[in-house]
Amino acid sequence: MMVTAKRAQAMGLLMLVIIFAVGAMTGAATMRVASGDSAEPREAVESRERRPSLWETLELTPEQRARVDDIMERRRGEVQAFWNEHGPQLRAVMDSARADVREVLTPEQQAIEAEFFAERRKHYGERH
Repeated sequence: MMVTAKRAQAMGLLMLVIIFAVGAMTGAATMRVASGDSAEPREAVESRERRPSLWETLELTPEQRARVDDIMERRRGEVQAFWNEHGPQLRAVMDSARADVREVLTPEQQAIEAEFFAERRKHYGERH
């Protein structure tokens, strides 16, 4: 049982690292677009359609989708328990990294970054 608990903890920490990395890359890309430094023309970025979810990409059958939904529902409590335990630690790491990044930015960039995260918090709050 200890091996399973340690494995679950390791998997959870791996998930945190992946989520943090994806968030950082998304934030960096968004900052590039917001500052006009994107390799793509702004019109192309703004007109790009929403990317399909993994489930849409896999083109699951109705039976597969029902089974996946059941699995996700069964695991919801485990995921929530994980975030309840490790979420504050992740938030502290992310806040510290954000503070370090802000030290590199110009005052104008800091204002854009602050606006970006304020909008993100507003959007997240509306969804949850």
